[in-house]
Amino acid sequence: MNEPNEPPHDDNDDSQSGPVKEMFLLAALYLPLGFFLWFFMASGLMFPTSRLVEWLLTGLFPDLFERVVQLGYRFEIQTGVVMPQRVEGRVAALNLDINPMIYAWGMALLFGLIMATPLRLSQRLIQLVASLAIVTLVTTWGVFWEVWRDLAFLFGPQAASAVQTAGLSPTAIALCYQLGYLVLPGVVPIAAWILMNRPFIERLVRHRRF
Repeated sequence: MNEPNEPPHDDNDDSQSGPVKEMFLLAALYLPLGFFLWFFMASGLMFPTSRLVEWLLTGLFPDLFERVVQLGYRFEIQTGVVMPQRVEGRVAALNLDINPMIYAWGMALLFGLIMATPLRLSQRLIQLVASLAIVTLVTTWGVFWEVWRDLAFLFGPQAASAVQTAGLSPTAIALCYQLGYLVLPGVVPIAAWILMNRPFIERLVRHRRF
């Protein structure tokens, strides 16, 4: 018998929230494996991003960027910006060191969510491939604008002058960099999982409602 001030207990709430709790528990259990695979396979996962970044930088700004070299999972962006400092008495061009993994952690998050979602094997594989493509685009955005952020704000007047010559606004660079660093890596993977599993999520909502 319920106490006078105690709300009645609805057994349906527990039964309806059971699948949701189970799914998110499974996702939490899969996350460590996702991050392990994400880091273990980092070099291969970052390869498409390195090619896309090189294609964008050298294709759109061939006078400023020479190539992108992938060293493990890190990128070395080789530029034509001549720095005033000399190395062993010779003029040196500016090279940027970029860590693309800070934009790609959503891959591990998507892995956990997809593995916890009740799907057929073929659906799961398709969603994992789609996730790789989506996170690659997010990572490419982040690296692209980090390069411009570094040139515009971190490496002195020579680099800032090169940005001005390229016709990019420092304000736009800062905005796009913040978007790529703070917003896209976390928001886009969640949105992608929701869109890819919309029927499943709608069933969960209907069950909880009724």
